[in-house]
Amino acid sequence: MDNTSYVALSRQVALERQMAVVAGNIANMNTDGFKNEQVLFEDVLERAGEAGRVAFVRDSGLIRDPAPGPIETTGNPLDLAINGEGYFTVETANGPRYTRGGHFVLGAAGEITTSGGQPLLDEGGGTLVVPQGSGPIEVARDGTVSTPDGILGRIGLVRFADERGLRREGDSLMRTDQAPEPVPLPDIAQGRIERSNVQPVLEMTRMMETVRAFQNTQRLLETHHEMVRRVIDAASQA
Repeated sequence: MDNTSYVALSRQVALERQMAVVAGNIANMNTDGFKNEQVLFEDVLERAGEAGRVAFVRDSGLIRDPAPGPIETTGNPLDLAINGEGYFTVETANGPRYTRGGHFVLGAAGEITTSGGQPLLDEGGGTLVVPQGSGPIEVARDGTVSTPDGILGRIGLVRFADERGLRREGDSLMRTDQAPEPVPLPDIAQGRIERSNVQPVLEMTRMMETVRAFQNTQRLLETHHEMVRRVIDAASQA
């Protein structure tokens, strides 16, 4: 295969990856705490004999936009929005995971969990359990959880040295091998929730641009292949 075909195909592979990421953004535009993602592209230079170098394109990773999403008031006492930096820590079967999604519920045993049943952890790594019949739940700005019967614990907000190093999993959860650090000045708003920071109009525009770019590259390939065919036909008739 010649260099023109290699370059065009590398472009199509990269565009396919970009389309998958854009589609993921659109699918999660109503997911609480979801952060918009974009593909990071880079040139790959290869030597092409005496003629010089040929530049290919490939995606080298994802860039996540850490900007906060809009905060919406819900009035639900277990809807919690983080103002500023930080992530909630929840316990899963695969270990601790991190999320900005702040929609929590009470489990069967009174523990505060995500809607998927993962317990919310306090600053010491323990679960937060609300005794039955203890009254309304109050969450202070610093994460202290209490009822009229007393303080139950304090939600542990954490941060990371490289926030872009977090990897997305299902249920709005993130994983990382980095050691979490406590947020020095946590700021949690009770009865409110952070929505996705995805901008649907921009993502739909990116999707259309990606489709057009893929189609243009396909036409380039078809034109190049037709030129090669003509050259071969002319050579065979000479």
